[in-house]
Amino acid sequence: MTLANRLHQRLEDIPDRMQLADITAARDPHKVYERLRDEWGPVAPMDLEPGVPAWLVLGYDEASGVMRNELLFSRNSRNWRYVQERSLPADSGVFATLAPRDNAYYLDGMQQRRLRAPLDDALAAVDEKRLARTVAVTCDAIIDRLMPRGEADLVADYAVAVPVMVMTELFGMSLSDGNRMHELSEALYEGTDRARAAAVEQEALLAVLVATHRAEPGEDLTTALVNHPNHANDVEVMASIGVMFTLGHDAEIAWIASTLHMILTDPAFAARVRRGRLDLDDALDEVSRRNPPAPHVLPRFARQDCELGGRRIALGDALVPAVAAANADRAIRTDDPWEELGSRFHLTWGAGAHACPAHRIGPLIGRIAVETLLRRILDMELRVPAEALTMSRSPWSRHPRSLPVRFTSPDDTPPPER
Repeated sequence: MTLANRLHQRLEDIPDRMQLADITAARDPHKVYERLRDEWGPVAPMDLEPGVPAWLVLGYDEASGVMRNELLFSRNSRNWRYVQERSLPADSGVFATLAPRDNAYYLDGMQQRRLRAPLDDALAAVDEKRLARTVAVTCDAIIDRLMPRGEADLVADYAVAVPVMVMTELFGMSLSDGNRMHELSEALYEGTDRARAAAVEQEALLAVLVATHRAEPGEDLTTALVNHPNHANDVEVMASIGVMFTLGHDAEIAWIASTLHMILTDPAFAARVRRGRLDLDDALDEVSRRNPPAPHVLPRFARQDCELGGRRIALGDALVPAVAAANADRAIRTDDPWEELGSRFHLTWGAGAHACPAHRIGPLIGRIAVETLLRRILDMELRVPAEALTMSRSPWSRHPRSLPVRFTSPDDTPPPER
């Protein structure tokens, strides 16, 4: 096959496509990205699930363009050929994740702007000092429970526990509902056969939450969203809460877990953090650039035939911006990693109309969580070899499944008064 014919192959006709979840869970996904880039250029074929293909957008310019140009690349999966033709199987996990939804993350244009405003307004009204106290108290309480054990799984016991408890407080949920939302969110974005049932149960939980807060308002994000004039009905409120909780808590868990993973497995990084050569804001930013919490963002869908990165893109094709690959694109990277500290060129926070709205409070939660753990537990080490650690299987989120540690020198100093 000539190069010209190969560049214009129909997506479905390309054989031996990798699955996206396998790329995310690879021990070194950057080697996979480089192999795909060497073979295909900045846009490569892959499968969202077996037999459901999409384009993986690896190049920085290409990924940024797809995320910014909603006229050509829609976020609304009603523009996906597989939805229009109803060609996905009834038990498709990826369809449960990507099914059309009427919220700010799944729409374009004026509808997206109308439903994005409640998210921005609610988050802008969050009292940062109060949130910081909530996060710090939560972290200290969790660590207090872990101290007598002398060991912990820093993912399940901390990186998950902190965001779930903080999000529970922010949304005015019961802790049991917050834990269940976490479980359902994981099932939904794994893209397996559990996803459809998880979506149904999550909707029922959110309906009760909204009804309760409409009857008994509080000082929380749920009440702010219930009262926002841009929401036409409670279904839209439920959708806003669902997308904020799910995406926010997923990203925070992955960010905290990935930072702790780097501290435990990368001696040079750990030394820079522990000795103060790299402050925590810069450390978290370095982690988010090198190992983004969401290495692949949910697809965009081509509104017309076009070309991208020399590849033929057909009307209705799905395109997944690979943020992790784009951040590492040789076209924008320097040879000196120190020059990149504080740089905001990377796409971790998204770009365009669908950029993450939590760019203010997200780093605050992550910084306090990591800082508190490093201050309270001075001597911790992995209980298993670093190479024995495995990564989550979600196509959309990457972090270690577990971080089993032991600590032999817990501090005896009480936390400072707040």
